[in-house]
Amino acid sequence: MQTGLELVVLSTVTIIMISAIVGVYLLRLWLKQSSRLLTDLPLVFAVTTICSACQVLIPALQSVGILETTLPIFRIRSLIISGSIIPVLGAVLQIWAPNIQKYHMRIIAAVTLYWWFFALFGVSESLIMTATIPLVLASAIMLLVTFTVTWRTGRLKEMRSEWMVVGILPALMSQLLRVSLMSTPLFYVPDVLLMISFICIGLAFLKPKQKDEPSVKDEEISPKELPVSVEY
Repeated sequence: MQTGLELVVLSTVTIIMISAIVGVYLLRLWLKQSSRLLTDLPLVFAVTTICSACQVLIPALQSVGILETTLPIFRIRSLIISGSIIPVLGAVLQIWAPNIQKYHMRIIAAVTLYWWFFALFGVSESLIMTATIPLVLASAIMLLVTFTVTWRTGRLKEMRSEWMVVGILPALMSQLLRVSLMSTPLFYVPDVLLMISFICIGLAFLKPKQKDEPSVKDEEISPKELPVSVEY
């Protein structure tokens, strides 16, 4: 049990550090771009990782007694988690559904209202988690598909798509196992899986491909398939 608690603490510290470093790094890259869009991947993942650091910090502070474990605090954490998911949805829509761009804001607004309604008015933590975890899983699956494509086609040289694919898989497993293992001796497993996920994601951004690495020729993939700007 003590080892499990130590692994949770180690995982939490690692996730917070990686999230903060990657988030600040990507935000600086985005600010240096000559042209900036809200759907640029550096900004999307900067917001996502910074929110991830904040939402992981809350249970860490609760575990040491600085914050109380209450439903209002859980509501705040759920709202922060939405900051990790909703920007990803916007980027994925821009990548895979550019033909319905006029509906993007409506879709994002609908998802935001849905999430915030349950985060603010859900009567219990379990209800809030039941309502929002499917969106977390859906966004992870969409990212998995997206980065599998960029990995296989050699696009997005500014990051390592293969590391993103490897990192998303343990994150998915963490979400799927968290509720079922929460009250068992293996309660630490989801946190360890999430730590592994963030290590891989950190490597994906902090160790980009070399510019001279070979990739699929541009004519082998339609330029419309990946319209999101990734200019650095």
